[in-house]
Amino acid sequence: MNFLLASATEHAENGFIIPGDTNEVIWGTISFTLIVVLFLWKGLGPVKVMWNGRIDRIRNEVTSAADTRAAAEAKLAEVESNIANAADERQRIIAGARADAQTVKAQIIARAGTDAADLKARGLADAEAAKLQATSDLQAEIGVLALGAAEKVVANSLDAATQTELIENYIDRVEAGS
Repeated sequence: MNFLLASATEHAENGFIIPGDTNEVIWGTISFTLIVVLFLWKGLGPVKVMWNGRIDRIRNEVTSAADTRAAAEAKLAEVESNIANAADERQRIIAGARADAQTVKAQIIARAGTDAADLKARGLADAEAAKLQATSDLQAEIGVLALGAAEKVVANSLDAATQTELIENYIDRVEAGS
C-alpha cells in the first residue's frame, strides 16, 4: 500500500496521476476501447436477439401456463357440474324407483285381493257343488232304501210290529251311511 502511495506521489510530481508504465496504460485503454467497440458493433446484435428470444420464450411459457390453467379450471368446473348433475340424476332415479315400487305394490295388493275373491268364489262354488252332489247321492240312497223297504213291505204283510221293525232298520242304515 505504501508503494502505491509513494508511486502516486512520485507521478503527481511529474504531472501524472496514473501509476505504472504510461505506454502500457495507453495501449491497454486503446485495446479495451477497441474490444468494447467491436463487441458493440458485432456482438450486441446477437446478444439482443438472444435476450429478446429469451424474453419471448418466457412470455410464451407464461401465456401457455395461463391457458393451461384456464383450461384446467374449465375442466374442474365441468367435473363439478357433472358431479352435481350426477347427484340430481341419482335423486331422480331413486324417486322413479320408489314410484315404480309403489305402483308394483298396489298392483300386487290388487291382484292378491282379486285372487282371494276368486278363491273364495271357487271355494263357495265347490262347497255348493259338493252339497248338491251329497243331496243327490242322499236322494238316490233314500230312493234305493225306500224301494227296498217297499219290496219288503209287499213281501210281508204290514202289521204294527213289521212296520216298527222296518222304520228302525231304515234309521239304522241312514245312521250307518252318514
